[in-house]
Amino acid sequence: MSFTLRFSNFSAEQIAFGYSAAHETLLALHVFVDCKHHPLHIPWVLNARKKVHTALKEEIESFSILYKRPIVTFWDNHSNTTFTTFERELDLLAQKPIEFYSSTVMGIILNDRAADEMNIHQVEQKFSDIALKRYPESGQVITELLNNPEKNRARFIRMLEDFWKVCLEEEWPRIEELFVNDISLRGTTLLKEGPLQLLSSLSPEIAVYPSENKAVIRRVSKDYIFIDEQEELFLTPSYFAWPHLFVKRDKPIGINYSIMENQLEAAKPIPPEELIKFLRAIGDFTRLQIVKYLADRPRSTRELAGLIGVTEGAISKHLKQLGEAGLITAKRDSYYVFYQLIEQPLKDFPNGLSKFLLKN
Repeated sequence: MSFTLRFSNFSAEQIAFGYSAAHETLLALHVFVDCKHHPLHIPWVLNARKKVHTALKEEIESFSILYKRPIVTFWDNHSNTTFTTFERELDLLAQKPIEFYSSTVMGIILNDRAADEMNIHQVEQKFSDIALKRYPESGQVITELLNNPEKNRARFIRMLEDFWKVCLEEEWPRIEELFVNDISLRGTTLLKEGPLQLLSSLSPEIAVYPSENKAVIRRVSKDYIFIDEQEELFLTPSYFAWPHLFVKRDKPIGINYSIMENQLEAAKPIPPEELIKFLRAIGDFTRLQIVKYLADRPRSTRELAGLIGVTEGAISKHLKQLGEAGLITAKRDSYYVFYQLIEQPLKDFPNGLSKFLLKN
């Protein structure tokens, strides 16, 4: 499947850059609660967990509905361009109508444009049904959001402040400098090579087709976004987004991408111990078949079992080994779990192997 951005007479003037300390804090919380998908940041997570006291850990877990997936943000790309301080961004959230806070959470979690046609009671009921099932660890927060959103917002802001002070405030000047340098680097690419080439440089996930004036981002779900010549595309560098891209589909359209420093760090040759894991994972014909089928699109255990001609139990064992080698990721959709291939290890493998074998 793919996620496609289509442009109409796309020009460099339609690209805007910015960053948000508060939004980056949400991405840091996403990594904090789900570090297995962010191996580059595991050392940071281990260090952060030593600093976080028990009460804050419990609050982070309770509010994980907001940053597990999808990530709920209250700071749109227009405000990012002003480079507002973290404290000011929290003040702005506290001053907004409470309906903005609750409707933003429910809208992003539901991810259902049909909700626009429902009344508030229908939206709240649908949100409650879905959220309590999908995020059981956030049950108390979900109930509080529906019954006392003002209290819930104040509690959320307090948790963000505590996490920021303990885990991010001290190193923010370094991260902010990385953002400024990255924006300067990307701006040079934009001026020299144009907007589509800039997009292609953001991530291996993005493929551009200049003749069709479009960019395609690989995603589990399929969607199309059209950007006309009057609209802007906001690009936000991120320290914690790697290895993912985060796309904001509502207007103004925005993309959170990983800074170049992280991309270069991730491109280093695979260490020998990781090579062994990789070789063991693909050193089986059934697992090679699984990788081949997942290269086409995400699939369930049942579908893979039917295609390969083995039991679902056998497929599960093979998927576990592929997962331990960092070759696949899983995403639940209703009653089914779909497995998706992570392409980067396959791209890194030849370079890592040659560096190891041919090293003087």
